[in-house]
Amino acid sequence: MKKVSIIILLTLFFYTISFSQQKNTSQIIKRIETYLTEIEKVGFSGTVLVELDGKNIISKGYGFRNLELKERNTTNTIYDIGSLTKQFTASAILKLEMQGKLKTSDTITRYFQNVPADKASITIHDLLRHQSGLPSGVGNDYDSISDADFIETVMKAPLQFPIGTDFLYSNVGYSLLALIIEKVSAQTYEQYLYENLWKLAGMETTGYSRPRFNTDLIAIGYRRYDSVWGKPTSKNWNGNEPYLNLKGNGGILSTTEDLYKWNKALTTDNILSKEAKEKLYHPKIRANENEKAYYAYGWDVSKTDRNTIRVWHNGANNIFYADFMRFIDEKTTLIMMSNKSNPGIDNLNFELSKIIFEKNYKPIIPVADNETNQKFSQEIIEIVLSKGLEEAKLKYKSRPSETNILEYDLINKGYELLSQNKYDDAIGIFTMNSIAYPKSFYAFESLGEAYMNKGDKVSAIKNYEKSLQLDPTNENAEDMIKKLKQ
Repeated sequence: MKKVSIIILLTLFFYTISFSQQKNTSQIIKRIETYLTEIEKVGFSGTVLVELDGKNIISKGYGFRNLELKERNTTNTIYDIGSLTKQFTASAILKLEMQGKLKTSDTITRYFQNVPADKASITIHDLLRHQSGLPSGVGNDYDSISDADFIETVMKAPLQFPIGTDFLYSNVGYSLLALIIEKVSAQTYEQYLYENLWKLAGMETTGYSRPRFNTDLIAIGYRRYDSVWGKPTSKNWNGNEPYLNLKGNGGILSTTEDLYKWNKALTTDNILSKEAKEKLYHPKIRANENEKAYYAYGWDVSKTDRNTIRVWHNGANNIFYADFMRFIDEKTTLIMMSNKSNPGIDNLNFELSKIIFEKNYKPIIPVADNETNQKFSQEIIEIVLSKGLEEAKLKYKSRPSETNILEYDLINKGYELLSQNKYDDAIGIFTMNSIAYPKSFYAFESLGEAYMNKGDKVSAIKNYEKSLQLDPTNENAEDMIKKLKQ
């Protein structure tokens, strides 16, 4: 009888836990769906996929892939994934290493001729981790340039720092990696990735042009005020692929469902070995790096406050925006793609992660990106610049109840002024933004940067500290405070 009683009690215990977990998951799903519905109302246009506990729970489109024809985004909508491309370039390099065709320790002199002495010691590892010292770019995404001219321009460019000593996000480095993939495999970049990565993962709607996309499903990209930017495939390409300013570092097209297949494939050893994946997420890092957060091979890796690992990357060209966030230990994945980048909404996955992992978190719904708020934002900017901050504050306080400032309009204007060395004007704009958004870490981070550029260390530190207080994970603010206090 005792054994039977114990079994019954254990059964009831585990049933209670299971029921509680299901109830909690259903509550999270409801909160996520409510948030996404609200986000669509204020301008989100894209597709979202959320995996909880290893299950594909939510997969849905919002807004329009073609606004004129009122064709809605769906789970089949095809987007430009931007710099999510880099994870495929990195994985292809590791696949070639698995095949014995290269080593990440190889220097670029093995693959390119006439490498100048200052760049001769750059390794594939350095390119993958953005520590080569090469510049971020040497041209715009869709500029026509031959492979030879691209390589020559890169090799002549001065290094930004000694090789392997610092970090500078370099699209150039990943374009060189694409060329290495082609040299070693004797295939086009896209074909090698398809045969060795995408096909094995079941991804038949990913690539530059090889999938022969249903062009009706490719989202039209939109600028602010819904002006048409167009489709990536209508831009200036080098035949069936982008020129090297984009190839290998960005521009691949895909769907949320295909990226989810890639996510699932990376949980097995079928494409990349266990050793290759360890290198993908945890390569050798520099002595001065923080092991809690670093750039690995095509992925940004950090430790959460739950002592789990977050693997993340985004991609953007100010039109399309893509975000891929993976909590591998917790079997949770967030994939978002948008055809209308909006700085107030692009952090969608970060909000979703807080909904999932913070029980009482209330997600932030940004101000609606409508004509009224656009005009009011421009009016406030003009008042700050012509009449001063105090006048702008009075105008802001007397605004109609449904009217507000768009944070990214003021942020963009502030940085425009900062680039022109108009420090006081930039500080005025950023200060106005911090008044409108007192809980925005970015508002105070940008204000801190403006004061730093002006040479006011005390005010810079004060605002960076406020930014860090609002977001304790803001590593840039933390780093800037240390530098300013030295």
